[in-house]
Amino acid sequence: MANNVKDVAHGSVGGTTIYVDLARIDHGAAAVKVMLSASYVRARQPGTPAAPGFTGAPAASLDFPRTHPSGTVLTLHKAEADALVAAGAAAYA
Repeated sequence: MANNVKDVAHGSVGGTTIYVDLARIDHGAAAVKVMLSASYVRARQPGTPAAPGFTGAPAASLDFPRTHPSGTVLTLHKAEADALVAAGAAAYA
């Protein structure tokens, strides 16, 4: 059975868009923590799943887009965490 790719922009780092394949998100999988090495601007596209535990990072505003500064530890779905690490914007924490 083929798995259709459904890339959705989850945010951006330094002008580079971070795409996550929503077809591959396993909602039953454990959340993954990453430490950002660059500021991450999270967008909330329609249909995008909320991050587990709402990221665990404090925010001055609950509105999107939301900027998380470098050094912040976020709890995310594995697919989003993997995309940030692949972009060189985070490391697994």
